[in-house]
Amino acid sequence: MRLAALLLLLAGCASGVKPYAEGGERNLSIRTSSSARASLDVHSVDAQCRTQYLGTVSLDKPDIAIGIPAGRLSYLEFGFASSGFFSRSTHTSRGTLLDPRPGARYEADVTYRDDLYGVVLREKPPRGAARELPLLDLAACRRAGAK
Repeated sequence: MRLAALLLLLAGCASGVKPYAEGGERNLSIRTSSSARASLDVHSVDAQCRTQYLGTVSLDKPDIAIGIPAGRLSYLEFGFASSGFFSRSTHTSRGTLLDPRPGARYEADVTYRDDLYGVVLREKPPRGAARELPLLDLAACRRAGAK
């Protein structure tokens, strides 16, 4: 039993995938509807818009809640991997910058069906109505002059 656990741990390390160690309050709810294997890579973003990989969350359940630290810019990369018996494996990803505000809640709807994928991100402030957030790539960080 211990040997099997050790082998799984080593396999994860060899692939470069590490589990995301959540930061603080679970402020991001992720709903997944996917015919592919889906995952979320979480990166921190520094003042020069450089990213640092923090870990991966497997989106293997329809609803998952994680914590993304408020007041710090993060880059979220949603990945989709699929393979078929008669088709080759494919991997597609969609990323976005997120600067969570203290007290706000965030929802991501992640879908992948028939080679079409989608990510919709919403912010729910402590008071007021929810709003859909645009998906911003890393170039948006550079254009904004970084935090």
